[in-house]
Amino acid sequence: MEQNKQMMKQQGITVTFEQAAKDWLAARRLFVKPSTYARYVHTLNRHILPYLGKEELQRLDAAGINVYLKMLLEQGRVDKNGGLAPKTVNDIYVIIKAVIRLAEDTYQISGRLSRPVNLHKKSRQIMILDTASRIRLESFLLSNSVDPLCTGILLCLYTGMRLGEICALKWENICLETGCIRISSTLQRIQNVETGGPRTKIICSPPKSLAGSREIPLPGFLLEILKGQLPKSDSNLYFLTGGREFIEPRTYQNHFKYFLKKNRLPDIHFHALRHTFATRCVTAGVDVKSLSEILGHSNVQMTLNYYVHPSLEDKRRQIELIAGNQ
Repeated sequence: MEQNKQMMKQQGITVTFEQAAKDWLAARRLFVKPSTYARYVHTLNRHILPYLGKEELQRLDAAGINVYLKMLLEQGRVDKNGGLAPKTVNDIYVIIKAVIRLAEDTYQISGRLSRPVNLHKKSRQIMILDTASRIRLESFLLSNSVDPLCTGILLCLYTGMRLGEICALKWENICLETGCIRISSTLQRIQNVETGGPRTKIICSPPKSLAGSREIPLPGFLLEILKGQLPKSDSNLYFLTGGREFIEPRTYQNHFKYFLKKNRLPDIHFHALRHTFATRCVTAGVDVKSLSEILGHSNVQMTLNYYVHPSLEDKRRQIELIAGNQ
């Protein structure tokens, strides 16, 4: 490797971003989950390489990267008009920095990214079900609780489980004696990075962080529903299907959309169930540490950033506490 560096330096050989990206992908593949690697490949092929692939790393500078990122924010959507979300653009920038950093170490080249690129992140608006909509949905789900597809949505409303986690849930992960669910895997469809096969594939893998593997206690009414659905013998069955075949996340999302439409409810994403659960916990006064562990967040700060946003009435009560101490 050292000889290659010296030879490139002597011969004045340049390195393109695309070459450096291939080196970076090869290195990262050894240490990340298949889903993460597939996301890297997708992001590079869809957003980065078409614009920066042929650029020489020695010529890249912060000003050029800034122009590129601004373009993504304003008109970076490939499938529709409009720009990418600030978080998506920030994720793209993280990959760009990582590729350049590895290239600098590998080829001893010096880019011109010393001046940091500033991305002004907008806070995300969290979509939740309002109280009236939630009650209407729960009423429908309870009246159809013999259907595991309905019970699964109730589980998500009262545990904050993710879509992929409920699709991967098996009866062996439900302990009715202790009244807990054990989250140990997630189902997701990812881009197939291997050539000659289908474009995408379904994988079942552990949660993305150690904190994602967790136990969640269940409320009593859900335990009673689950007892009525318990398989007679085999526990190695998927909860949503009652068989050895799973239902994939996109299909279950479509079922959820159908339930919403049938009950004339707002067209929200499945993940709004998780946000609704978390927001209700905060409103009810559940301590942040417990909520963070139930949600499977890797740290409490993540929970605070997403869900703990005091309302004006909350702030007013705090001010009155101070006034009352005088």
